[in-house]
Amino acid sequence: MPVIKMKKAYALILTALLFLPSLSFSLGVELRLSSGLRQMKLGQVNLALAGWEERTLKEASLQPGWSLAGGPVPELHFGFTFEGELTFFLSSRFALGLSAGYVYAGLDEQDTLFSINQDSTTISVARPTKISAYPVTLLGYIFFPLGSKFHLYLKGGGGIIQSKYVSREAVKLTAEAKFLYPVLDLAEARGSTYLGGIGFDYKFDASLGFFIEATVQSAKVEGFSGENQLGEKGDLYSFEEYIPELDFWQDKMQILPQMPGGASVRSARKAMIDFSGFSVKIGVRLRF
Repeated sequence: MPVIKMKKAYALILTALLFLPSLSFSLGVELRLSSGLRQMKLGQVNLALAGWEERTLKEASLQPGWSLAGGPVPELHFGFTFEGELTFFLSSRFALGLSAGYVYAGLDEQDTLFSINQDSTTISVARPTKISAYPVTLLGYIFFPLGSKFHLYLKGGGGIIQSKYVSREAVKLTAEAKFLYPVLDLAEARGSTYLGGIGFDYKFDASLGFFIEATVQSAKVEGFSGENQLGEKGDLYSFEEYIPELDFWQDKMQILPQMPGGASVRSARKAMIDFSGFSVKIGVRLRF
């Protein structure tokens, strides 16, 4: 994320932290807690999963006496989101909010499992992959009364998002209790996020209510860096690598000390994880 944008985002949130508490002494304050389903555009992550799956299938097909069971590896499109927010009402129609959330999507060993049978030996391989994010967002609301207890509202805002990518290659013999992880990539990055949404809320009484809302988010995070299984620090790259013994180009996401290159590599660039998409949440609102 560009330094100028990061400074603007931090300045915006710092201003909110200084300004919003002063409102709470004279205006209504709500705590909003919600969770729901979030859809995301995880294109590069899914390409890397598909590349690993294709390589596993090709390797098994070329080995005499090998049989393969399992798959296909599902694509990552949906995850879960949890959010807590303090909402400060400027009037019955307008409010400002400061929210902190958690977003998670992942595939574990069982989701990506292949069993390779060779004679009397069975080897299990898998590619567990997880992404997570922690957005902090400053929001504005406009409320439209639909009666004494119902409101329609519009919301919009922006902030920062801290995200993490974890991918492993797992292997174990059937007799073993636990997987070994010969490949590990753990990377983190920070970016910006923007959103807009619409919702309905219902007030049970002066202090308790619930709401349901749908939001659309934009959050493309780049510049991931971290460490691989060898203890090497570097950036997370997305690229295609030619595997000559299998005669195919494998899509990969990998932490490397420098950008990969050479005749066996193409389309190399720093990886981007796109958390953009939509979410549907339901929650409770507690009025102070």
